[in-house]
Amino acid sequence: MKFPKRKDGIWIIILSFIVLIPNIFLFFMANTYVYEGGFAERLLFLFASFALFLLPSFFLKVRTFFLVHGFFVLLSPFETAHIYVSKAPMTSAFFATVFETSLGESIELLSSIFPLILAELALWFFYFYIGLKKLDNTWFWHSKKVRYYTLGASALVFSIIVMAVSVSLNKLHPSEKIYKTTIGNLKKGFNKIYPYNLLIKTYEIVKKEIDISKKADDFTAFGFGASKHLPISEREVYVFVIGETGRYENFSINGYRRQTSPLLEQTENLLSFSELYSEANLTHLSIPIILTRASAVDFKRYYGEKTFVDAFKEAGFKTYWIGNQSMRNEFVQRTAHDTDGAFFAPIDFDPKNNYDETLWIYLNDILKKEEQKVLIVIHTLGSHFRYDARYPKAFDKFRPSLNERDKKNVISPEFKEILTNTYDNSILYTDYFLANTIGKIDSLDAVSAFMYVADHGENLYDTEDLIVLHANSTPTVYDFHVPMFVWTSEKYKLRYPDKVSNLERNKDKKISTSYIFQSFLDLGDIHFSEEEEEKSILSDKLTEDSIHYILQTDMHIKAFETRIKE
Repeated sequence: MKFPKRKDGIWIIILSFIVLIPNIFLFFMANTYVYEGGFAERLLFLFASFALFLLPSFFLKVRTFFLVHGFFVLLSPFETAHIYVSKAPMTSAFFATVFETSLGESIELLSSIFPLILAELALWFFYFYIGLKKLDNTWFWHSKKVRYYTLGASALVFSIIVMAVSVSLNKLHPSEKIYKTTIGNLKKGFNKIYPYNLLIKTYEIVKKEIDISKKADDFTAFGFGASKHLPISEREVYVFVIGETGRYENFSINGYRRQTSPLLEQTENLLSFSELYSEANLTHLSIPIILTRASAVDFKRYYGEKTFVDAFKEAGFKTYWIGNQSMRNEFVQRTAHDTDGAFFAPIDFDPKNNYDETLWIYLNDILKKEEQKVLIVIHTLGSHFRYDARYPKAFDKFRPSLNERDKKNVISPEFKEILTNTYDNSILYTDYFLANTIGKIDSLDAVSAFMYVADHGENLYDTEDLIVLHANSTPTVYDFHVPMFVWTSEKYKLRYPDKVSNLERNKDKKISTSYIFQSFLDLGDIHFSEEEEEKSILSDKLTEDSIHYILQTDMHIKAFETRIKE
């Protein structure tokens, strides 16, 4: 490569290094799930990232070239942070979440790897200063013939590689079309090369929004035709709590070594389900599966169908949504908009005034209305990272915790004990919130029931791959094994003794979060023509999951082993 001027050569090399930081990071930090071919594959993709990085140099002058790449330099902290935490490139689902989440949530995660992000910010300033002030805007390749010949040769080599891959794949997959298989594998390869992976993810996000908009008319006209077959005169109150980042294993009611759920353990008429598994490890994906008839293998179903909240409304119930997160999530917005009342905490992810108990203000106001038929959905922050921001200091029982140390850099295996202690404190607070919420419902002396389900789990450096947090491309059982609690009032037990008996009988059966839709409707004794009794935990016809499918953050479907390996 011939540089425009000798004096510019060193700046070009340095700026190129800054642009390629995510790819260099991935080369050293990616797990074996990303590079199944070992070191040779790592080296190949690093070389490919450099080659693709140079591609625009055939068409752009030096300064323009680096300013165009500057846009991706601005986004690189998100990619670098994801690689640092997940040991894999950012996925389309996670990328979509970045733009739907609040600034506070993003800051909480980024501040936990502060030195890394601070270095990235310093590089921002350096990159644009050098790009604007030090580089002459001349061509990389002074001769047009050299540019065209080099570009043509590159295109020829690339075509030969594509053809070779096509022939090879056709031998391996004779039942599939060469073109479709090749494009799919090339796309998979580009997903490992920054910034081209972001272009692919942007396309996927836009395509999803277009698909949803095409289903808008179907959604507006959609109805379940739901009703209660045997209406009752007593007051009915049903509460569904969506938990956040809940690990089944860390509740003492489920056998955990620490006493993290003492109040729930003392709550009468409460059942804990031992074999519930989420079908996604990201809120953005898991919530539609919980609330609709969508599943990991039929995720797009939620585009045109409504939720069990809408089915309750069809059956004559007043419906409410209360939440202190995800107010920018399009699915949450859509669901909450169609309720009789939606209440969101004024600030997302604020540790000073956004504990889950602040939602009781809205809950109390709704219960005071004394409406006869009510469904309330409560979407909590639960144990979402940062864990120390999820509970008051009175619950800082297990120490040392994040409340006692510098919080600028805590995402590291060396802080496993501190992260686990702080996480357990957040579970202790969840126990307090859930038990007292049940107490409020119990005081109504109504036919009432309560269900709590966590959207997904969490990793705390449990495995040899040293995975932490959630939404990782390398899924673990800790991502998916989630707690579910069901409570019923005395009047409910008298009214529906068979349902309660079936709940007790089914509490240890292996099920997925795609069962929640049918189960919660059955809890309210609400029926519709397409109901599936075999997917209700209140039915004597419940069928266990034979194979557990998950929707990965790259939107691929995978059969998954749900047992924790000893």
